[in-house]
Parts: sequence; structure tokens; C-alpha cells
Amino acid sequence: MQPPPPTTALPLLCRAACAGLMACAAGCMHFVGVDPLAPQVRSLQQSVALPWLDPDDMPGRTEITAGQLVIHADFPVAHQHRLIRDLESLRVDVSQTLGLPISDEPVHLYLFENPTRYDEFVAKRFPGFPARRAFFVETDTSLSVFAAWQDRVAEDLRHETTHGYVHAVVPALPLWLDEGIAEYFELPRVEGGEHTAHVAHLAGRLIEGTWQPDMLKLEAVTSAAEFSQDHYAEAWCWVHWLLATPDRRTLLQEYLADVRRDATTAPLSIRLRQAPGLPADITAAVKAHVEALAGESGFDSLP
Repeated sequence: MQPPPPTTALPLLCRAACAGLMACAAGCMHFVGVDPLAPQVRSLQQSVALPWLDPDDMPGRTEITAGQLVIHADFPVAHQHRLIRDLESLRVDVSQTLGLPISDEPVHLYLFENPTRYDEFVAKRFPGFPARRAFFVETDTSLSVFAAWQDRVAEDLRHETTHGYVHAVVPALPLWLDEGIAEYFELPRVEGGEHTAHVAHLAGRLIEGTWQPDMLKLEAVTSAAEFSQDHYAEAWCWVHWLLATPDRRTLLQEYLADVRRDATTAPLSIRLRQAPGLPADITAAVKAHVEALAGESGFDSLP
């Protein structure tokens, strides 16, 4: 069967077999979870890689290879640009922090200098999707990020590039953990993963008495359309708590290694209940973690 026209290939694919459309806190869309057994996907096997995109629509004035990244921009970008160096070093940070190997699989970044041109590209090639500043696309054969060059582009690209680095080695990551990790690494390195906006949000929820940590509920959210600000903040919080001590960091690293080997690995919540050395009341421990971060950040004291 001949592949469908370029303008319909990816939208059809995503309606047929993607895990969902993810409106991230940072303003991104995220397509993952292609089911290779779906008949609709089998009929599109030849059209899911990026060559189906019309070169005339794509940024192509500048092309830079920076480690695993292949950067395509429609404006001049210096190879030593601060953001490019930041994204390249992020690869090592993600690998070392999560205990993951470094992949050679390219992650393509398509950068549009003019946000209007970017919006027009998204409307043409991804019709029906809501406007977002950036998005990550994973297919059977490619990892790609599309973004507009605007005031928050550094945050957006760190978030989306983290998705690319992680999915290159752990493609079947649970939705909540995937986003929690990207939220953690979207921050500048000097922040040490401390997302003050999420701390403020969760601290406010604790004061109101309208939230408490619950990994089981996060794990139950498998539709990206259901992911709310609470979900993004809590997903980040669990990742930050897990990475805060060597023992918990090792636990997370071992879980990621197991998911890499076997996508059917039991949920992380089960491992937490069985792990020795963790607090008896993990919910209370994570709440205390938020309270401590809120205090350090100068937010109002919590009850």
C-alpha cells in the first residue's frame, strides 16, 4: 500500500495508536507509545519517519550536530551558543543522574525563529492539535522536537530534549515518571532540580488541605489529556524526593534499568512498599519534603 500524503501521515498515526496528546506544564505536546501491532500503524510504516515532512516547511538554514542532537534552524545559530552547550551537557546530566547509558540515537531539534511560522507549520502538519510552544514526537524510527524560538525556549528545549534522551534508552517509561523527569531537568543546572513553581503550588495545596502525595493515583493516569497542573507538580515532586538521597536515587535508577529491560515491570509504587530502609509512612515523608522545600524557598509556613 502506498503511504498517505505527507500532510495526513502523522495525525492519522497519532489518532490510531499514540498514547495521547500531552499538554505539558512547560507548554509542549508529546506523542509517544506507538503500538507496532495496530493495523493502522502497519499501513503507515513507511510514513512515520520524518522524511514524510515537506522540506520546504522545515527549518534548514542551519544544521548543527552537538553530541546526540541534530539541530535544524531557520536562522543562524552558533555551534557554541550557550543554549546548545547547555543541551549537550544535559545529556550527561540525565545519564549520570538516572544511571542510564548514553545513546547514539539522534534527537532532532527543529527550531523556528518566527513563532508565527512555527504556528503555521503546526497547524498545517499537525492539524487539530492545540497551540503549544514546543512538542516532542517519538515514532518507530525517530525522536524529534519542534519548538518556537521565544523567551522560554531554554526551558522548553531542556524539557523536550530530556524526553528525547530518556526515550532513546527507555522508550516505555510510565507517563507520570516521564513527565516528572522532564520537569526536573527543564530547570537550569544551578537549580539542582528544585522547581519553585511546583513547590509553591503543592505548598498551597497542603495549606488548603486539598492534596496529598499519592503515587498510585499518578500511575493510574494513562491518558495524557487527563494530566493536570497537580499531576505535573506531583510527578516532579516524587522524582525530586527520589533523587534527594543516595538510597532513593539508587532505587529509582534500578527501576529505570528494569523498565529498560522489560516494559511490563511492576509499578514503582510496589517497589517503594517493598524497599528496605524507606520511611514507614512514605506519604508523610513526601509531604515533609515539600514543607522543607517551601520553607527553604521562603513560602508561608505550613501547618
